[in-house]
Amino acid sequence: MTASLDSTALSSARSVAPAGRAGGAATGRGRFLALDGLRGLAALVVLVHHALLLNPSISSLYVEGGSAPERGTALWWLTYSPLKLTNAGHEAVTVFFVLSGFVLALPVLRGGFDWVSYFPRRVVRLGLPVAGAVAFSAFLLAVVPRPSVERFSPWVEERTAKELDWHLVLNALNLFNGSYDLDNPLWSIQWEMIFSVTLPVFVVLALALRRWWPLGLVAALAGVWIGSETGTGALEYLPVFLVGVLLAAKLELLERASATINRSRWAPLAWAGLFALGLVLLVLRWELGAFGSIAPIAALLKVVVVVGAVLLVFCCLGSRGAARPLGSRPVQFLARISFSLYLVHVPVLVALRFALPELPAHWIMALGIPLSLLVGTVFYRIVEAPSHRASGWVGRRASALTASLGPRTQG
Repeated sequence: MTASLDSTALSSARSVAPAGRAGGAATGRGRFLALDGLRGLAALVVLVHHALLLNPSISSLYVEGGSAPERGTALWWLTYSPLKLTNAGHEAVTVFFVLSGFVLALPVLRGGFDWVSYFPRRVVRLGLPVAGAVAFSAFLLAVVPRPSVERFSPWVEERTAKELDWHLVLNALNLFNGSYDLDNPLWSIQWEMIFSVTLPVFVVLALALRRWWPLGLVAALAGVWIGSETGTGALEYLPVFLVGVLLAAKLELLERASATINRSRWAPLAWAGLFALGLVLLVLRWELGAFGSIAPIAALLKVVVVVGAVLLVFCCLGSRGAARPLGSRPVQFLARISFSLYLVHVPVLVALRFALPELPAHWIMALGIPLSLLVGTVFYRIVEAPSHRASGWVGRRASALTASLGPRTQG
């Protein structure tokens, strides 16, 4: 789930975005501030999601081994009502993937893109923070004993490592197909990395489908549906990035649609309706789950999640009012540390759970959420921010080296 939790990708997209048209879409800076803000809030949602997984009843919805929340309880309302928006972790990752496809493809589609510097820059940009997070997770695992405790949630028992060994650490460092028991959120880095190195393929696809973009969008959504039905991760997740790339390829169309809405006297109401629809679609599968099993249409509802994410991105790009709340200092702070927060919050929550085994889960949540924000802030300053500079340096060196090895004209 880095999508784009990577703030440098948004910065790159922002630098090539047009300023917007008078009376049309939001300005380039404003709309990308809104995308930043969307990314920051989505990271916070993932944090709350994993904090709630410390509770056995919530955990059983994702991992076998417990009972679902009892109807009418606070946990039930947090799951099967619009309050699910506060902790819809998987849905937030879908938003990240759409964002990643959009912001990584946009500079390429604008032309003059330096592919030579891109690949090493991207590997360093993702790899250094991941290595730091793995080291941090290994340290916590080494200093906080993790005996099996039956009353802990199935998620804590089954999805988190209990003993430290070098094989576990090396697997966690595999950016393409590693182990996620040491730091659970690393599962999404696999798809982020695969997309990053195959970005040229996605861009070529988007350009080929530019005139027939509805067909491309339908094909991508069909891929999500087939992947969900068959349990094929590559089909379930990679087409979500393609949706974001298609949005970037049709940015002018999105701008014209935004301008049409913004010229209307009902623009605020229209944007509010579209934003609300996006939120509803994002958690529709949970809303329907309140009335019974959704197993027969579960795969289709995952497609609906992608549509909801697209609507939210469109609202951030086009709505004049989106930049105001999403561009506020607290939300932009979340955006800035979002990748770091994403990488370190689960190790913090799990270590706290084992360090204070007698404390009820809701108290671990109350302590773990602010502590994760604090650790994420520190991690950003000492690991992620330096990785920005290192990736830039590596990219420049790669370009300079390639230029020096190229053919030289004789005077």
